[in-house]
Amino acid sequence: MLGLPLFLLVCAVYFHITNPFTQRTIIRHPYAVEEKNNILTLEKEFDLVMLKNPGARILGYIKSGYHIISNVYTGSKKATSDDISGIIEEIYAKRYNEVYPFLISGDHFSVLYARSLGIFYYPTMDPRIETSEREWKNRQAMYLKTTAYALDAFEKNGAPCTTIVPLWSGAATCINVYSYPSDSPYSVLFALTTMTDENYFSAMYPLATKKHNILHSKQAATTFSKQHRDGLAKLLNDYRRTVYDPQTGLIRKDIHLSGTKDIIRRQSSFYDNVVYWKTLALAKNLGIIQVPDKELADLKSRILKSFWYKDGGYFLEDLSDDSTKHKYYSSDWLIVLPTQFLDPTDPLEQKYYTKSVAYIQKEELDKPFGLKYQQDNRASRAFLPVRLFVRSYGGTAIWSFWGTEYIKALIVLGEATGDTRFTKSASEQLTAYTANIQRYKGFPEVYDKQGKFLSNLFYKSVRQTGWVINYDQARQMIAQ
Repeated sequence: MLGLPLFLLVCAVYFHITNPFTQRTIIRHPYAVEEKNNILTLEKEFDLVMLKNPGARILGYIKSGYHIISNVYTGSKKATSDDISGIIEEIYAKRYNEVYPFLISGDHFSVLYARSLGIFYYPTMDPRIETSEREWKNRQAMYLKTTAYALDAFEKNGAPCTTIVPLWSGAATCINVYSYPSDSPYSVLFALTTMTDENYFSAMYPLATKKHNILHSKQAATTFSKQHRDGLAKLLNDYRRTVYDPQTGLIRKDIHLSGTKDIIRRQSSFYDNVVYWKTLALAKNLGIIQVPDKELADLKSRILKSFWYKDGGYFLEDLSDDSTKHKYYSSDWLIVLPTQFLDPTDPLEQKYYTKSVAYIQKEELDKPFGLKYQQDNRASRAFLPVRLFVRSYGGTAIWSFWGTEYIKALIVLGEATGDTRFTKSASEQLTAYTANIQRYKGFPEVYDKQGKFLSNLFYKSVRQTGWVINYDQARQMIAQ
């Protein structure tokens, strides 16, 4: 009679002690970052053991699922502060804490999603975002540790994955949620680039501040990149062979890839194609692989020609028969901004932004604030767990990451066009997010379509997500 309860208790204890973000964790950190003479150094503590057998990977999926369910009842704690700056500082203290092995969104995401480096946390290395000197160094240290951990795991796994799950003291496994990753190689390359180029963000976003912090990670990231050049080349070759269709010159249509909208089955999505283009560009600039300029230019031209729906004034979500027939839209087209795929200050490319923003506003996808992925859930395209338990997650739910990217696009458009309507919309959106931070005492990952904190019997939004770095960047852009 005691068999099942005892088994469940043992499982709960195991899940708890192998969560790197609990006080009693047994998980060790493969890399440590030390500061010497105002320079950050990366030290390898031990060799990470990568478990690749089916049993380990099944356990990885179970662990990930357990943390999601348990978070509904135990997670999403509120910040103790009442003011904006205090709440943000609390979140930074949680997410950029040197005692932890890698960056996470928070709460149930206690495993490493490598895409966080290049997507959700991509402004981390912007040296112009005003924080204390200690917070700036903590940001660099955590970003450096996370990048090293991810690349080490990928090399030992023999292929990139979406998710790295710690299973025991110095052991982990790689799993794909829900498919092979479209953005993990990109994210590692993006991290290595931004840790070595202090001017990378200046070309992307104008900030009001004249402060420009010193990049303390440059030497360590450069050395690590050189040491792992061969490993990076192998991972990129695996990625290219897996995702690219040489016949169409685009992402393959006969596979599903996992990106920020990993909950939806898509075939050669616009997001995946843009990320592929940027991955090649970053790899070329880092000297990892040879990519002719013409190849990148031709790829960009094919993407624009294949996805731009002129009559609707937006990019198609993907090239599946369903999408091309119904002309599906998806807000993750905004990946064009952080990847610099399209320049909103270039008159020839500006129209893609202005027309897409007009579509968003016409369809009220930014109401009560931005940004919803689309007008309806299209649940039939979602993977089964999402379809059963949180149908709106990849549909009508409001995503804070894309909401802040939308704000940034509006700000840059306002500056580039001189049209104050863009600036006014950006200000209104930012005001809504400021109010939400105070209302929920955090920076929630996702809201329902009415703009309320998303929570049900099976899923609860992360409240104190480190994605607040995007809000911080946006509010300093609009302060000009």
